Amino acid sequence: MIVKVCGLRDSTNVAQVVQAGASRIGFIFFEKSSRNVVNVPHVSSHVPRVGVFVDASVETVVLKYQEFGLSFVQLHGNESVHYINELRAALPHVKVIKAISVACDDDIDRYLMYEGLVDEFLFDTKCDTVGGSGRQFDWSVLNRYKGSTPFLLSGGIGPDDAHIVKAFNHPRCIGIDINSKFETAPALKDAQAITKFINEINNDTRDMNRINQLFSTRGDKKLLSLYFCAGYPTLDGTGDVIKAMQEHGISMVEVGFPFSDPMADGPVIQNAATKALANGMTIQKLFDQLEAIKHDVHIPLVLMGYLNVVMQYGIEEFCASCVKSGVSGVIIPDLPFKDYLEQVKPIADRYDLRIIMLITPETSEERVRFIDQHTDGFIYMVSSASTTGAQKSFDEAKQDYFRRINAMNLNNPRMIGFGISNKQTLESAQANAAGAIIGSKFVTLQGETSTPHEALSRLMDALKK
Repeated sequence: MIVKVCGLRDSTNVAQVVQAGASRIGFIFFEKSSRNVVNVPHVSSHVPRVGVFVDASVETVVLKYQEFGLSFVQLHGNESVHYINELRAALPHVKVIKAISVACDDDIDRYLMYEGLVDEFLFDTKCDTVGGSGRQFDWSVLNRYKGSTPFLLSGGIGPDDAHIVKAFNHPRCIGIDINSKFETAPALKDAQAITKFINEINNDTRDMNRINQLFSTRGDKKLLSLYFCAGYPTLDGTGDVIKAMQEHGISMVEVGFPFSDPMADGPVIQNAATKALANGMTIQKLFDQLEAIKHDVHIPLVLMGYLNVVMQYGIEEFCASCVKSGVSGVIIPDLPFKDYLEQVKPIADRYDLRIIMLITPETSEERVRFIDQHTDGFIYMVSSASTTGAQKSFDEAKQDYFRRINAMNLNNPRMIGFGISNKQTLESAQANAAGAIIGSKFVTLQGETSTPHEALSRLMDALKK
């Protein structure tokens, strides 16, 4: 969960808040606020910076964006659609958060004019001041929110509210914004209280791998995981694809690291891997790209690739880089199970990294149970013994396979992949396992569209047919 601490000003206090575990730090640029910032805090930090503005001119926002090294611009005034378009023209890479002030049910519907225009919403208590009113609104009104844009929850969240934050459940809520209730004076945050609060929020899942988190909190809820090949169709698009998937409600992302001899992949993914390598994608470049976005991603990331790349990188170094870049698990189709047990598992366990194993219709019951006994996270059920590629339906033999594995009552949840491309195959997979994994269909759409959002929209349409 993202925890944004807003209303900061003092350099030392900013450093303390970062150390306390804040996911983002926020600065208010509004002269009427007691937390208005004038000078740039001198602090070195990788944590993204958010600038809060109220009906400021585009020129002012651009100036502060550059001066303070902002990653996000948060708008709390009556900014119009035209204003936001003008801002994006001036700052093409800006991430925009639009605050929606809430006092009654109807206020929620104000999001509609900004849907598809901004990157995130922030739902806050309606008041006459900016920078923290200390009051909460009725969070139940957020049941009216049906948009696809992720949002942050704000408004009077205090040190004693960890239990209600944990109890709040909305599929588009990605985090919270805290401010005045954690202050000892305006713009001066109590870092110890923030540390304690963040620990309390995460005390059930703080030490839990995100893959295990996903299955423990959502169970068999028709999960959907998507695969794409890093470096395709563009070298630098990895972060954009992952964040787009997260925004579209994808449960888990499999990121392929390309290899020149992908034996388990069909022509679509082979072609993507070939082009990714030609674009210059390497495993080190991938780790760098993932690390750059890890504070914006809260869904599990699973790397998928071949043993040769891992061995060349070094098993220990590979596992360490996975954890550093926010990766929760790895799928290595050509990793022999004996080598997994003797060489890879001991190292991966030290890094709390899940090594996901595949089973096929030809895998014996004895081996399935052995895999189940010695792995954690989930089991990847390959729908057929062939390579990857879209299928129109699963025949009776595959249905028998699904039923046979279900009857074994394994400890690990299962995800079904290979061949899922339409409503029939998706529903069959989700009915017989915790969820479905789609690869080739999405990669194909990437090649036919200009943005990941467009590819995802077309995929979701295809899955309805």
